[in-house]
Amino acid sequence: MRLDPGIRALLMLSRWRKPTYLMSLDKIQQSNQTKLSPLLSWLVLGAKPAMVRIVDKSIPGRHGDIPIRLYFPSLGEALPLVVFFHGGGWVTGSLETHDVVCRRVANEAGAVVAAVDYRLAPWHRFPVPVEDCYDATCWLVDQADRLSVRNDCVMVMGDSAGGNMATVVCMMARDQQGPTIARQVLVYPAVDGTRSCPSHRRYPDAPLLPEAAMDFFLDCYARHESDLKSPYFSPLLAEDVSQLPPALIQAAEYDPLHDEAAAYAEKLKAAGTEVQYSDYPGMIHAFLNFPRFCRAARLAFAEIAAFIKAAADSP
Repeated sequence: MRLDPGIRALLMLSRWRKPTYLMSLDKIQQSNQTKLSPLLSWLVLGAKPAMVRIVDKSIPGRHGDIPIRLYFPSLGEALPLVVFFHGGGWVTGSLETHDVVCRRVANEAGAVVAAVDYRLAPWHRFPVPVEDCYDATCWLVDQADRLSVRNDCVMVMGDSAGGNMATVVCMMARDQQGPTIARQVLVYPAVDGTRSCPSHRRYPDAPLLPEAAMDFFLDCYARHESDLKSPYFSPLLAEDVSQLPPALIQAAEYDPLHDEAAAYAEKLKAAGTEVQYSDYPGMIHAFLNFPRFCRAARLAFAEIAAFIKAAADSP
C-alpha cells in the first residue's frame, strides 16, 4: 500500500490501542460511555471549531428516547439541517467520538447539524439502530420551525456504518411517505453485508478495518444471516434505488469498503439519481476523523461543505 505519509504517522501513534473486535462486550460498552481526554482529542482529532450554540436533548422514538446533539454555527435565520449518523460498525461510537466532525460540518457548511446517538448493537440489533435514525429524522423535520431550521432543506450524512444508516433512512422515507430529504452524504459507506465486492478480498488486513473487524461488526448487527440481504441492511443489494436524493459518496483507496461505495454510486446513477463520487488516494477507512494528519480529510470536508451549500442554494 502506498499510504499517505500522514496516515502512516497516525497508524504508528495508534499502535497502543486495542482493536474493538478483540475487546469484550463489557469493555466496548464502557469505552462507548467514556469521553476522550481533551488533550488526546486535540492531538488526534484536531481542534474543535467553536459553535454559537450546542444543545443536547432527548427525543421520542418507537424504541424509546433517543439522545441527539444540535450544533448551531449561527443564530437569527433558519439554516439547512444535516442529520448526522456516526460510524463505528453499529457497535461503537457516540456523540463524543464524532463531535469534531459535526462541528466542522456545521461550521464549514453553514448548517445546523443534528447528531443522533442511536442504539448500538449487539444490545440492539438490526433494524433497531436504523429505526432510531429514521425516527429522529422524522422528529427533527416535524420540529423544524421550533428548531429554526429549514424543513425544505434537510439532508442526511454518515460515515461507514453511519453512511449505511443515512442512505437507508432515505429509502425508508421514500417507502413510508416520510419526510423529503434533499441530499445524502455517504462517507465510505457500508452498503453490502455480504461483502461480495473485490476490495474486501484485496485488503483483508486493511488498517483500522481488517476482515476480523468486519466479521465482528456484521455478526453483532445482524439477527440472522437473512438480514444481510435485506435492502435496509445492504442497500447495494436493493432491487429499487430509484427516487432517492442526490448523493455525495466519498471513498478511500485502501478501504475494504472502497468497491461498495463505487458500486453503490454506479447503482444510484443507473437509477437516475444525481451522484458526485470522489475517491481519495492513499487514504484508509475513517480518514475523515483525522484532518490533523492528512490534507485529504480537509479536502473531503470542503467537498462536503460545498455539496451542502449547493443544496441550500437550490430552489
